[in-house]
Amino acid sequence: MEHTTPVVIAGGGIAGMATALSLINRGVGCLIVEPEIALTAKIGETIPPNAASILARAGIDHLMVDPAHLPCYGNHFVWGSDVPYEKSFFTQINPHGWHLDRPFFEKQLRTHCISRGIGWLAGHRVTHIEQLPDRWQVSLDGEQNATVSCSFVVDATGRQARIARILGRKRKRLDALVGISAQLTVGDTMLRQNTFIEAVANGWWYAAPLSNHKLSIAYMTDNDLVDKELMNTNHFMAFAQSSTNKLISNLLKKPIACNAEEITLRPASTSMLDERTGNRWLAVGDAAYSFDPISSYGIMSALEGGYYAGHAIADTLAGHTDALLAYDVIISQAFDIYLQMHSQQYSAEQRWAGMPFWNRRKVG
Repeated sequence: MEHTTPVVIAGGGIAGMATALSLINRGVGCLIVEPEIALTAKIGETIPPNAASILARAGIDHLMVDPAHLPCYGNHFVWGSDVPYEKSFFTQINPHGWHLDRPFFEKQLRTHCISRGIGWLAGHRVTHIEQLPDRWQVSLDGEQNATVSCSFVVDATGRQARIARILGRKRKRLDALVGISAQLTVGDTMLRQNTFIEAVANGWWYAAPLSNHKLSIAYMTDNDLVDKELMNTNHFMAFAQSSTNKLISNLLKKPIACNAEEITLRPASTSMLDERTGNRWLAVGDAAYSFDPISSYGIMSALEGGYYAGHAIADTLAGHTDALLAYDVIISQAFDIYLQMHSQQYSAEQRWAGMPFWNRRKVG
């Protein structure tokens, strides 16, 4: 099976789809190659109010009106002090963010992309790419082996950055953060539509309500500090309900169900590629730069990066030789700003400065 398309996008996550939408708005055809046929379960995610302009620019703000995505009216946190603190969004231009039903949001985006005429090849993975004088030859495996001839290749494969690695690029990880997460059923218990964050001795907790009486909860720590027993349902729940967790344990006072198969361990480190662009290729989203979830910047970065990536590719194909450099400058400047905010956030917590997790994040 052979295909020909102007642009191949490896990876059908948010960054890949945002890039495709940006391309199609510029009149450039593309094909998304996605290994997964069905969407995999992912932890719910909160995006802040300032994401509204990014969603509108991508032409997908209408997706957020679905009741599957709950409004988020602020952050409730215990960080840097034993005293709980609340930051409301009501004073901002956009009075709320959103608690995303992440799998449903990606399903919405996929349907929207296909309706816009974007090619979609599910159940296939890029295994090899060869750069010829005037095009790329991309080899795929799947139910049927296939090849795709294209003018430009996009790496939207997430933290693994498969395409960049095939091309010999290296990835630098700045920490070893991981998240142990679960989705709990809270029945008819009413939870405030806030994001809940609590620093503890060797990491921090995140919790957010989702639609259908669900609560997304995650414990963030470093990979070498993970207690493997936390993958056990009873141990995880007991740890979350510990009296040392003032904010999180208060959310879990009423009867809650947790299924063992819903507990997952995923990387959440800050990391980056040594090179994000090259001759007729670029990396976007987590493949280029990945962010600590404390920043709430992952989805925003994927959407914003995809927008600029699409324009950079269209301009490059039109003969503008500086378009990829401009793209790299934009996303690298955003990453530098993130690093400053990341440092400020962690340095604000000094109660456990001598504990391994916090000691590793000392500034200077």
